[in-house]
Amino acid sequence: MADSTPPAGASFLVSAPSPEETVIPDDLGQEERMLVGAVEDFAAQEVAPRMDAVTAGDHEVKRELFMKAAELGIFMAEVPEDMGGLDLNVLAITGMCSSDADLGGLGSMVYGHQGIGMLPIVNFGTEDQVEKYLFPCMEGAMVSAFALTEPGTGSDAMNIKTRAVLSEDGSHYVVNGSKQWITNASLADIFILFAKVDGELFTAFILDRFTDGIEVGEPERLLGQHGSDVAGLTLENVRIPTENVLGEVGKGHKVALCTLNMGRLKLAAGNATGAKKAVAQAARYAGERHQFGRPIAEFGLIQRTLSDMAARAYASDAMAYRTAGLVYQALEAMEARGEVTLETKLAALAEFSVECAMAKVYTSEAYNGLADDAIQVFGGYGFSEEYVPARMYRDSRITRIYEGTNEICRLYSQRAILKKWAAGSLDLTPGDAAPVSDGVGFGTMPERIAALKATYRRLAAAVVAHVGPEALADAEHQQFLGSLAEVAIEIYAAESAYLRVAKLAGRPDDGHHHVREALAELAMDRAVDRIRTEARTILGETSQRDQVRSAMSMVDAELPAPVPLMQARALVATKLVSWNGVVPQVTV
Repeated sequence: MADSTPPAGASFLVSAPSPEETVIPDDLGQEERMLVGAVEDFAAQEVAPRMDAVTAGDHEVKRELFMKAAELGIFMAEVPEDMGGLDLNVLAITGMCSSDADLGGLGSMVYGHQGIGMLPIVNFGTEDQVEKYLFPCMEGAMVSAFALTEPGTGSDAMNIKTRAVLSEDGSHYVVNGSKQWITNASLADIFILFAKVDGELFTAFILDRFTDGIEVGEPERLLGQHGSDVAGLTLENVRIPTENVLGEVGKGHKVALCTLNMGRLKLAAGNATGAKKAVAQAARYAGERHQFGRPIAEFGLIQRTLSDMAARAYASDAMAYRTAGLVYQALEAMEARGEVTLETKLAALAEFSVECAMAKVYTSEAYNGLADDAIQVFGGYGFSEEYVPARMYRDSRITRIYEGTNEICRLYSQRAILKKWAAGSLDLTPGDAAPVSDGVGFGTMPERIAALKATYRRLAAAVVAHVGPEALADAEHQQFLGSLAEVAIEIYAAESAYLRVAKLAGRPDDGHHHVREALAELAMDRAVDRIRTEARTILGETSQRDQVRSAMSMVDAELPAPVPLMQARALVATKLVSWNGVVPQVTV
């Protein structure tokens, strides 16, 4: 497994990462695979038979399954050993959280508690807070919830209105305000609550559920994730002891951002698994369903759908683990130097926050899009709640909204990248891409990826020159950032798929390498197509009318030429059906 010091965040746009140093899903070791298998068994053996009760919101069943998750060690996974936990590494945690899509509404309860509910206490809790709250949370005796979002603020988390005022005797804070969309609200014993002290200092608190003045609203009726518990909170003169401040007064943004960055990484892994499950459902059905005397998997348009689904799922998986690997390698390098502290851990997550945001966007849209594709493959049956794709479609939709909406993640990623450029830590100066070696525009995969990166740099420079770096923060220029984000995200996804395939090429051949190469080609084709579209959008706005065609011609000359894909699609679809919908992994 790769363990060298990773590159700087977002540097993939200006460099050519080594396949050997890239972490891929196939890199998981025996211990990590055992953990993933244990959670998968829990989902299959304990949760699946009771999914109807979970979906119906049966609190007794959910609490029982929650305790079984605690017995499995899920809630101890990220807790350091000196706090009584398992202290698993980032890759193991990523693998563990990949099961989220298999748990239905229970997944929100389990991982809402394990991640955003517990990690703030792990990272910022005092000894007394750890003893009082963290230990019961690890054992499943307490349920924790993360209370940040408010009516009217949405994704503008730092602009919350909930106010905390220190009492005259300095013993407690009096809190007033309201929260919305709080997962585990009705079940929680404690809340990680955010408020502004004196209306200015953004601060995190631990709030006990049964404190006077708390009112939990009725559970929301949700489109998907049926059975999950989501509700609002009203806080009226709620008294929180000063010893329940989490971290420091005025430093609550550290608690929130650390939790959200890690949350996006975990969500990407869960999304990737959901995407793979959608592919498996579609492929199995296509192999079994007969029309006109043949399995529908033999029809060209179904093959195109299945192969394109498989390519997006394969890229999603590669993207999630590549991003986890960057954080893992950074933390491993720090540990080797004896530099692991809370601050350095936060710095590692912040360094790769761009990649975390982009992975969250790509994988969530893949999961939701592939669930929709699975419904289409099922035809009329896909629209029935009697078949799995219907639940997948409903459950996947929220992943594009929570942990920061995809719009916010797109804007954040590009503002962070352009800020690095302005600061001199990332050189996006445009330069011509090296000519492809075959002279006809196909070239090797690394050459084509380099061409895409040259296009990004050209477009970024055009946007900055047209708008001005400071004006990019203005709302009216968000479309530019959105287009740049599409380009960067597609590059990251296509390159992740290629790096995975290239790394596996150095391992014993299982006879399926040509299929994986086809998956990477399909991911590349999607990237080129979407990048060309966004280039037209940007150049149409930033170029003089009489120069648009020549500007686009320059980009077209850089972008890779189309390659034949019909045989590749047929190959992938045929193999996928024979594999029962699951692309084989290659272990070390």
